[in-house]
Amino acid sequence: MSHRHCSTSCIYRRRRSLAGCRSSPLSSTMRSVPERRHIVSLALAGLLSAAPMPALPESMEPGDLESLQREIDTTRERQLELEEQAAAARADAEALRRRLIDTAARVQSFEADVSDSETRLAGLQGAEAVLNAQLEQRRGEMADLLAALSRLDRHPPPALAARPDDALASLRSALLLGAVVPELQADARELRDRLEQLAALRQSILDERVTLEESQTSLEAERRELQALLDRQLERQTRLTREAESEQARADGLSRQATDLSDLISRLEAGAANRLPAARPDPAMPPAAQPKPAGPPPGTKEAETRDYAMLRPPAAAPAMPSSRRFSDAKGLIRPPAAGVIFRTYGSKNPGGGTTKGITISTRPDAQIVAPFDGRIAYAGPFRQYGQLLIISVGEGYHILLAGMNRIDCVVGQSVLAGEPVGMMGAAPAGRGTTSDRNTSEHADMAGAGPALYIEFRKEGNPVDPRPWLLMSDEKVRG
Repeated sequence: MSHRHCSTSCIYRRRRSLAGCRSSPLSSTMRSVPERRHIVSLALAGLLSAAPMPALPESMEPGDLESLQREIDTTRERQLELEEQAAAARADAEALRRRLIDTAARVQSFEADVSDSETRLAGLQGAEAVLNAQLEQRRGEMADLLAALSRLDRHPPPALAARPDDALASLRSALLLGAVVPELQADARELRDRLEQLAALRQSILDERVTLEESQTSLEAERRELQALLDRQLERQTRLTREAESEQARADGLSRQATDLSDLISRLEAGAANRLPAARPDPAMPPAAQPKPAGPPPGTKEAETRDYAMLRPPAAAPAMPSSRRFSDAKGLIRPPAAGVIFRTYGSKNPGGGTTKGITISTRPDAQIVAPFDGRIAYAGPFRQYGQLLIISVGEGYHILLAGMNRIDCVVGQSVLAGEPVGMMGAAPAGRGTTSDRNTSEHADMAGAGPALYIEFRKEGNPVDPRPWLLMSDEKVRG
């Protein structure tokens, strides 16, 4: 009875306290055990609201509080440890991407150095062959010249004072030699210069071969490092395979339904719009102006002239606009590979149609990098394009790369500008690449290196890639 009275009194005093009335100090010490348990439960619930914890039992003995506190501390320590590990993993992933980009840039630089060295070596060998042919044609003249010089050295012209009776013959010989000797000396100097030129060419060839071997050795070392980094990245990406496989399956399904590239891109964008909120356009951003054609109109004689532009990755990464908008990066986008443009946008192809992109001839096993930041929308075979890679770069723009022998990224993956995404083959892998009309884009490059097809699209419509690409001023006429 006294216990019930005490409980009732405590409850009454508690209600008065909650109503704003002052209770005596004794009231705080007379709370019942259930009340204290309830207060402890409320306090623990407040402490554990920030971290997931097992549900507390409705009743807890006072002795369990210390054990629970230790469990809370252990959980918090584990949570902090996991957060630190996650931050370290993010930093490691970012550092890995930067190393991939830097290594891929060095690979492309060495590829360009090897190509330049091979070009110089071919020029030196050609000059040597021409000089050898010229010397071979004049072999008879050189033999007569050497014989005449030898006779002149052994039998110099007679002195007029030695034999007065033979003065007329000596005078005739002197006049003849006076006319012949300068010509012989000129021929001798020309022969000497050509022989010295030939010796210098041969030494230059030897030096260039050493340079070429060093560049090839450096290239192979950088490729091995790049492959090791790609393997490491692949191990990290295996944790995301389920999502990637789901995206790839969706893309494959769309590719089977699509009739051409425009249809494929429309389906990919429609699928992405269903999964992601649409980006609101910037009202301060004016509509992008139509790019002016970089060359003469297709079909003119100027357009038919083969004036091939060199594509070489910049020694240093170009300064991108702070907005990182694709439309603001005209003239600043690094090419996906080093090479020579041999088919331009809008030119005629052997099938009678016009090309919707550009095609460049690369060296065998050339490294392919992402030209701009974006997301991989498609990666895999697509109709006559062979291995096709589509990168969504925002604002309705897509970059299409075809003709690669290997693709090193997956659908849904985010890539940075300069990040490796694939590699060309040893043989001309792009010969079979065709446009939407099934007309060959590469049929006139027999005997050249692998061909990479590049296409830029805005809202599914092809645009000329050249205003965006950072191209060298060097030209190769064919």
